[in-house]
Formats: sequence, C-alpha cells, structure tokens
Amino acid sequence: MNRYRITPLILLLSVAFINTRNMFLIFSVAMILSMIIDLKALRPLLRWKFLLFLAILIFGVPLFIGSRESLFLCIPYSRDILMMSINMGLRSLIILTAIKIFTNHVTTEQMSAWLKRLRLKHFSEVFATAMQIMPKVKEISLQTFDEFRHSPRQINLFSHVFTWTAKLMARLLFFVDESALE
Repeated sequence: MNRYRITPLILLLSVAFINTRNMFLIFSVAMILSMIIDLKALRPLLRWKFLLFLAILIFGVPLFIGSRESLFLCIPYSRDILMMSINMGLRSLIILTAIKIFTNHVTTEQMSAWLKRLRLKHFSEVFATAMQIMPKVKEISLQTFDEFRHSPRQINLFSHVFTWTAKLMARLLFFVDESALE
C-alpha cells in the first residue's frame, strides 16, 4: 500500500480518538500529516464559503442550544456545546481531508475493482452516468440561482427561498425523469 491509501486510514482512525482534551493536538498532527502527503487536498477547505459555513455551524449552535451559562460580549452561550461543536468541526475537517487525499490518487477503475470485491458490481456504470448528467445538473442549478437573484423579493424571505428551492427541485426531477426515459 502506498502513502495515499495509508494516510486516509490514519486520519480516519485519528478521528475516533479525538475528545475535548486532545482535539487541538490531534487536529494539528493530522493537518501537518495531510500537508506533507498532499497539499492540494487542503485547498477546498480554505474556501471562504466553506469556512463561513463551518464558523456558523460551530459558533451558531452554542447560542441556541444548552444552558448558556457563559458570556462573550454580553452574548450568552453554552461553553459545553461550544466545545462539542468545535470538536465536531475539527472531526469533519479531518474526515473531508482524508476523503480528498484518497479520491485525488485513486482512479475510477481502482475504485470499481475495490467495490466489486465488496459486491457492488455496477459502480463504473453509475459513476459514468453521474459524470454524464453532472454538467446539465450544474447548468440547471446555476440558471435557477441566477433567476432567484434577479427575481423580485417577496415580503417573507423564508417563503421566497422555499419557493425557489421547490422550483430547483422540480426542475431537477423533470430532468431526471427525462434522462431516465432516454
């Protein structure tokens, strides 16, 4: 086995041993190991949209859940829930890095052969079909998002987002129905 297959296994095993006392140590070691093995695997984790989502997930949850006994700038939050959400965020970063390292260096044929041993024999056909329809799904999604941005806003933001999400889902379902008939 080469380092691109062993490293994701080590990273996934390290996730099992993370707790609130050692999470920063294990996370630091895991990220240093990831940088040594494959620096390109960390690029998707450094995008601002992903980091914003992760920050909202980590720091937003303690504001609403738990006993909110601590204060930060007069904002009450739960310290225990904050530690658990930081732990969850660090675990997710390690898992995503492990998956990215693995998928960067494994071909579809290697993955298909491995999955055939697990009795999943039609992986290559499913993957080929997914790769064929992905550009059209992306086009439908981008077109719907562009229409959403340029549409007049409703009074209720939630209903506006819900309406456009339903339109996106309907368009994707119609596309899937059309492609299944072909």
